[in-house]
Amino acid sequence: MAQFDAATEQPEARHRLLQWRIAQCWLAGAGLALALAGSFLPWVISGAVSRSIYAIAGVVDRLGIAGSGPVAAALASLPLIAALCFVPVIAAAFRWWRWAGAFSILIGLVMSVLSLGILALALGKVGLTVRLDPLGPSVMAAGGLLLIGGGACLIFGNSSPIRRRDGRSVGLVAS
Repeated sequence: MAQFDAATEQPEARHRLLQWRIAQCWLAGAGLALALAGSFLPWVISGAVSRSIYAIAGVVDRLGIAGSGPVAAALASLPLIAALCFVPVIAAAFRWWRWAGAFSILIGLVMSVLSLGILALALGKVGLTVRLDPLGPSVMAAGGLLLIGGGACLIFGNSSPIRRRDGRSVGLVAS
């Protein structure tokens, strides 16, 4: 690790590390944006009406199909997806790169498993006039996979190019 710390003292090495960190954040951010956009895109086509996953959860909740167990609790908390997606953004704003990466991987896994599972189970099946629109789940799956990749890069990437290992700022060390 001594060689790595010596390399970060040079301005060009620090600049490359900063560029790498920015690329990691862009990758995770693109995945987060795609995953959120996929949740608002149509998931089900019913007659001439397209419904997002939030509209489907509302219909299932109003009809009482889920009952009162854990499935009902999961459907009731589905609108919190957008709020939970800001956790990695807040962690990255505090430069907690590994926490941002861990939250990104967790959110990406949940979104990918949900959307890929629905695609695998329901693609091509039609009930009355209700069928799956693959646009929403596909975009959410792509975003979730990008989010997993970006989160892995944030976790296993280099340490912060701005802060030193002992927590002191580079500007404070130079003075």
